[in-house]
Amino acid sequence: MVTHELTFYLAAAALLILTVESCVKLLKRDPLGIAVVIYVTVFAWYFVDPFLNPEEYDYLPLSLLGQGYGQVLLFLVGFRIFVPIATRWILRRPNSGIFDTHLSPGQILRAAGSLWFILFLIGIYRMGGDVMGAVFPLDGRAGPTMWGRDALESGASGFLISSGGYVFNAVTAFLGVLIFFQRTISRRLIAGAMFAMTLPYFFLAGARSHFLAATLPCIITYLFYGRHPLFIRVAILGVAFVCLDQGFRFITEFRGTGYRDVLASENPYELVDKDLPQTGLNMIQELCFVDVYLGTGGTSPAWGTRYLNEVLNFIPRVIWPSKPLLGIDYAKWRGFESEHDENGELGVNTTVSTGMIGGGVLNFGRVFGPVAAGMLMAIWTGLLIRWWHQRQSLLRLVLFMLGTGLTFNLGRDITLLVLWPAIFAYFFVRLAEIWAAGRFTQLPKVPSLGPSVPGPTQVVAGRLNS
Repeated sequence: MVTHELTFYLAAAALLILTVESCVKLLKRDPLGIAVVIYVTVFAWYFVDPFLNPEEYDYLPLSLLGQGYGQVLLFLVGFRIFVPIATRWILRRPNSGIFDTHLSPGQILRAAGSLWFILFLIGIYRMGGDVMGAVFPLDGRAGPTMWGRDALESGASGFLISSGGYVFNAVTAFLGVLIFFQRTISRRLIAGAMFAMTLPYFFLAGARSHFLAATLPCIITYLFYGRHPLFIRVAILGVAFVCLDQGFRFITEFRGTGYRDVLASENPYELVDKDLPQTGLNMIQELCFVDVYLGTGGTSPAWGTRYLNEVLNFIPRVIWPSKPLLGIDYAKWRGFESEHDENGELGVNTTVSTGMIGGGVLNFGRVFGPVAAGMLMAIWTGLLIRWWHQRQSLLRLVLFMLGTGLTFNLGRDITLLVLWPAIFAYFFVRLAEIWAAGRFTQLPKVPSLGPSVPGPTQVVAGRLNS
């Protein structure tokens, strides 16, 4: 049905033109080419699902779909206009970091590995010493996990558990990136072993966003710095995409009830619905629902209040007992209100993501909202470009890879709940730079880099050289 709307073709054409423009900029080593990750995100969340699950859109009025794709077009235009402005502004900010830290890839690996090991031990302790249950949470969402907690945990422990989970997610992603920069085979094997040991936890726990946050930085780093010829890297990435697609279908079907029946079955394939479609990419559908939510008077534009609540969500509920519950009003309007089950205190049995454009609409209305969302994503892109400029530091390069990997998850919601791994990672990177400044008081500070890009980065014996 979306193919009947003119705005669909206008938005698709704009997306294609902007994507080609970004690819050309990448070939010319123009940092603005990094915007391609935003265009890939928009394509995945707003253009794929209507063709994967067309029956889900049969009951939506064509005018509503047309309005939705008109808002996608507004987002793209707003993002493209604002991204060079945001990038120039961010690159002109003075640098406070010391990038020539004299920290070798091996030293960084030891620090990240030590933090990973401490968090892994804490997770096992929270699982009552059940190592196998910690690594392989076969009960999925129905059972305990290393960093799981109640949605309305009001004690100080809830904040610490959430923080530990985000740090564990970030350090796992760090290990996946560091594999490619170690000087010896033994260190690469150690980094790879710690990384691989953690993946079943993220996969079986059922949160696809956490699994992507842990794995995408590794995949992107392989694309940039893998030692295989380009065509082999592209082929391996294609295989990885197919595996992710099939793996997420498996997660969707069994994460609510667990995986024990699958493992115990003589023929596990009989339990898997081969026709099960890929779900969760329906942000254009949610954008239509958001427009109806506003149009019928279910709510009014929050004028930034929802974004502010997202920013302040880090405050523990023990300090702020009346802290707003994110997205609960929309989930209730969508029909997911719950009164008599274990989630009754929360008020819903599931929360519903509105998408990065839908979130802008809820905050600033159906016209200015998409543009506001585009501005926020432009600021995020400018920050990624700043970290890319600072890639002579391995720590900053890993930070860039982590941020790039998290960008896809922002398509589901522009929220700190997605960005916390990058925020915690930045905090530890700054600590490492401050520590290095104390050890080497004569280390030069790298001046703030302008819009021009230095020569291509090369990896020689595990060290980064520009």
